[in-house]
Amino acid sequence: MPEEWPAAIPQHGGTAGRNGLRQRVAAATERLRQPAGRTPACFVSIRYWDRRASQRHAELAPVLLVHGYGGSDRMWKPLRAELERAGFDCVIALQYNASRYGIPQIAEWLVDRAEQSMRATGIDRVHLVGHSLGGLVVREAVQRGGLAGLASTAVTIATPHLGAGLARFVPGPAARQMCPGSSYLAELDRQDPDRRTRWVAIAGVSDRVVRTSSAGFAAAGLVTLRQRNAGHGSVARHPEVTAFIAGELLRAEAPVYQAFSLAA
Repeated sequence: MPEEWPAAIPQHGGTAGRNGLRQRVAAATERLRQPAGRTPACFVSIRYWDRRASQRHAELAPVLLVHGYGGSDRMWKPLRAELERAGFDCVIALQYNASRYGIPQIAEWLVDRAEQSMRATGIDRVHLVGHSLGGLVVREAVQRGGLAGLASTAVTIATPHLGAGLARFVPGPAARQMCPGSSYLAELDRQDPDRRTRWVAIAGVSDRVVRTSSAGFAAAGLVTLRQRNAGHGSVARHPEVTAFIAGELLRAEAPVYQAFSLAA
């Protein structure tokens, strides 16, 4: 069974002043490095419910959720509820420390968890959903990490495909790779996204961290959604967005349902 991430990360106050932004960034970094006064596990996965508990939709593929820089699995609560209503009974959320590793290393962990979920369920495909930095992790895992042909749907939410200026002010290799004009983003764009995967890009019109023009990328058949009245964090929790994602994942499962019906 996967390990569980600590239920809460304690908050630490900062000192106001001319360097307030730097102090807040430093405090956030410290929380990432030492929650509860100890060094956290660098990579953790949480499985929210087990396929054995629900046989009605046992043929649906596992769904893996990847949060963004400084995020946590708690952001996925509305989407998890929507996926549960849609019948997805194997959902896994990744928790990782973005200040320590680069995108390729985080993607390796995602690939490992995806392969483990496919072995556990006996299903040869997965769905991937990433928010912000997590969307770049999803692209890396599919385009260069080994999930080409295995990712049925890949959803990126408020992801800086063209970079995010604020990445310059936070620490870690993943932040450097998110900077506009980085060599990493250029390399990722040079490789065409897998055409066997259904790619979905979602942006929040009110997002002040990642512009809507940066939240999309070149992919054959790319499905896009621009959600009004949604910011960088709230877009992943917006009820219209969570319903849209569940619908896209079910749409990708339609051929499986057809084959299942014909076989019956």
